[in-house]
Order: sequence, then structure tokens, then C-alpha cells
Amino acid sequence: MERNKTIGLLIAMALAASFGIVLLFLGCALHFPGNDNVINWWGIFVLVFYLLSPIPLAIARRVSASETLSSESINLLYEICYFVSASIVVAGFGLPTVLARKEVIQGGAAGMIAGANIFVFGTVYSFFVFFTRDEEWEWTNF
Repeated sequence: MERNKTIGLLIAMALAASFGIVLLFLGCALHFPGNDNVINWWGIFVLVFYLLSPIPLAIARRVSASETLSSESINLLYEICYFVSASIVVAGFGLPTVLARKEVIQGGAAGMIAGANIFVFGTVYSFFVFFTRDEEWEWTNF
């Protein structure tokens, strides 16, 4: 039964990330009233933040697995990596807001991109929560 839960969770994370990417593309591609028939793709740069957000946590997880650092150093490393990851997420939400404020993109597009951010960053967060549990999980469980 545990295997079915694992597969179900992975499928749910894949669907959430896919829905977020679809929202991102729709936010960039749809025509919103008032933008003079110009489809603006500046919001697609949020993909950079999607790619950067898991890197600090992956580095912290890899370094802490080496067991060469003291527990205080590992805690400090995790705190720094949490801060950097949170900064990347805030920048991911801030970019469409700034673009909408400067009227580079429309407010509706910024809202759809913010919705995409919720799904994609939520998926990244749930991935790290799921794969950093205390119990050993391996791909051989499939």
C-alpha cells in the first residue's frame, strides 16, 4: 500500500508542476484587454527562478550527507540555503509584479504567472519534503 501512496504522490506532483507551467504559458500567450494586441513573453523569464530554486537545498542536502561537518555547521548551512531559496522564490513572485507595475505586461498576465508560481514552487517544496524524510527511500521500491 505504501508503494501506491508513493506513486500517487509523484503523479500529483507531476500534475501540479504541469498545471503551473501551463498557467505560465497562458499568462504569456493570452491576449488581455488593453495591451493593443501585443502578446508579451517577458513573464517567461520566471522559468529561470524555477530552475534555480532547488539548487541551494540540493547542495545543502549533499554536503550534509558527507558527515564531515559538525551539526552546528550543518544547521548553519541549511539556514543559509533556506534563505537563498526563499530569496529566489520571492524574486520569482516579484518579477511579474514589477513587470506589471512598469506596464511591460498586463495585470492579468501577472496574476496568471503568480498562480503558476504557487503551483511550481509548491511542487518543488513538496518534492524536498517527500525526499528528505527520515526513512530510506530508493528508486528500487518501484
